[in-house]
Amino acid sequence: MWAKPKKMLLTYADAYNFALDRLAMRDHSSLELRDKLAERGCDKELQDRVLAALRERHFVDDVRCAGYVVDAWRRKGIYGRNYLRLMLEKRQIPASVVKDMLDGVSEEEERERAEEFARKEVPKLLKKYQTEPRKGKAALSRKLASRGFTGVCLYAALAVYDEMEEEIPNKEEEGSF
Repeated sequence: MWAKPKKMLLTYADAYNFALDRLAMRDHSSLELRDKLAERGCDKELQDRVLAALRERHFVDDVRCAGYVVDAWRRKGIYGRNYLRLMLEKRQIPASVVKDMLDGVSEEEERERAEEFARKEVPKLLKKYQTEPRKGKAALSRKLASRGFTGVCLYAALAVYDEMEEEIPNKEEEGSF
């Protein structure tokens, strides 16, 4: 199947309407919109005019866009600060805004998220790695790291693993009849 050729945006009205259509679907950062306009052959001067008009009418706001990304991150609950930073960069949020948003997320909040994730995952890992707890800890560490949690959070989650592991009675202690 062939891709439909993209309509070139040569007039202000076409470019502005195209940008509004994109914004109607979801919030975009100014750099995202600039890239989308450039893909459609919109020259730099026209991009600047369209983005200025959108900013003036408060349709484009990088801080608001970043706020939506942070809100979505908080709702998911199973990702760390590194994941949040990656999502903000993926949406092409300016570095100063990314820094401000990450400063608004405390290490305590991230640690609590990691511990909560560990409480959900540890029972599965204990069941899977009954005889080899070291492998269970390694699996938990990989899961947390792949979700963007930092080292401090990994240690906090491993402490949860140890606590939950101690709660499960050993078969040797139960005795036999």
